[in-house]
Amino acid sequence: MNRFLLICYLFIVSVVLSACTSNDTQPQDNNLLKNGSVEQQSQNWYFNYDALHSANPNGFAFGHTSEAASSPQYSLKVNCNAVKNDSAFCFYGQSNIPVSDIPVGARLTLTAKIKPVNLIGQGVSIAIRGDKGNQVMFFKTTQATTPITGTSEFKQYSVTLDNYPGNIDNLLVFMVYLPKTTGHVYFDDLALTVNK
Repeated sequence: MNRFLLICYLFIVSVVLSACTSNDTQPQDNNLLKNGSVEQQSQNWYFNYDALHSANPNGFAFGHTSEAASSPQYSLKVNCNAVKNDSAFCFYGQSNIPVSDIPVGARLTLTAKIKPVNLIGQGVSIAIRGDKGNQVMFFKTTQATTPITGTSEFKQYSVTLDNYPGNIDNLLVFMVYLPKTTGHVYFDDLALTVNK
């Protein structure tokens, strides 16, 4: 009987351990983004201002930080203390995402865990864009449909392109700190996934 109990115990332990290593806690295998966990500093992520305001009139501050994270230990941060120009904005982005294995008609979903802190105004958004040469072929964003403002713990947000058209040169994702916004925001655990 003791041998039977030992086998049952080992079986239960193996089930518990395999549950702890499931995709719920690990990065998604089909994530097209590099450094989506943001643990490798800001590697693969670039920060920029909108083309009309490259001098940063609102004094946007940004960086890789350990102040807050949804998974240990880092996130990307942006903050603005005062709006001096109503149309200026800034963003983190990742470009040149591989497109060769994305079938036409596939569904692309961008997810991000976001923590706003005293975020007042238009807030932030996430977006997916596809370019062919100098032409934008598609642009899908949470702006104007999913408000991300106020103060909260990390929550997951997503935006989906239902029908990938193919025939693009550059696939990009953005986390945008929108115009007329003040406060802090943290971005973590970003993923761009394909459902065929």
